[in-house]
Amino acid sequence: MSLSIHPVTRWLRDQLIPLVNVQRCTFGLGGVAADPVRDVDLVVHTWTGISIQIHVITAPIKTPKVRRILENATNGGIPTLFILDARLLPPPGQREPADRWYVPFQSLGTEKAYTFQQQGQSPAIVPVRFKSISREEVEPLYAPPLPIRQIRHFRSTVKLNALKGYWLLADFEGDPAVRSSSVRSTEIPQGAPQTPLPAVPRTPLEESYLLLGVTPRATRDEVRAAFRKLAFEVHPDVSDLPKPEAETRFKRLNQAYEMIRTANKWP
Repeated sequence: MSLSIHPVTRWLRDQLIPLVNVQRCTFGLGGVAADPVRDVDLVVHTWTGISIQIHVITAPIKTPKVRRILENATNGGIPTLFILDARLLPPPGQREPADRWYVPFQSLGTEKAYTFQQQGQSPAIVPVRFKSISREEVEPLYAPPLPIRQIRHFRSTVKLNALKGYWLLADFEGDPAVRSSSVRSTEIPQGAPQTPLPAVPRTPLEESYLLLGVTPRATRDEVRAAFRKLAFEVHPDVSDLPKPEAETRFKRLNQAYEMIRTANKWP
């Protein structure tokens, strides 16, 4: 593992630790098996026992190497998330060859990649999509900065030939409608002012489902099981978290569970 830790990695750790489904974050391996291809920058350990590895990409990386990272992680049951330094990417409106090294990263999400940019005094996560202009050219479309309100893991089929496979991945979003609207809002005509539209806010009920890690289609038993598992893990009497933090998380979980119960009229 590298001796130095990138400032964005430290910032990202501080953003992730307060999330309700995150137990702890560690720099580098943190108990995760070593990757022979590239050192892991940050490992997110969730209360469900899943560890998510995050790679902060600060230099161009070849697609075959990305594929090997995905293969090693998925074979070990570890979801992967890549975040690119936006300074390595072209500015908005600039057309680039479609075979650039960063374009395939958008296939690892909902047709977008994650970048980090400096926004004032603090970094920010900014999604980007590469719009196809022709068979040979793409144009980057940057979404508004993304608030880190959750981290989720999932298995997804990637059809792009260079990264084709069935991979364990992770992202910071869970609502496809929110993801789509944030990308569409950046499709600004060339020459127009680059003023991003605000992200679509989630309702309290949507936030409640996200806190419990279930979808609005979840059954009463699935919601109850998710609540009980998380509640036991963050209960102030048994949690390893500092007591004030454990109490805050436990209270948020209870409020989320009661809101879902009320909305569905469950006894």
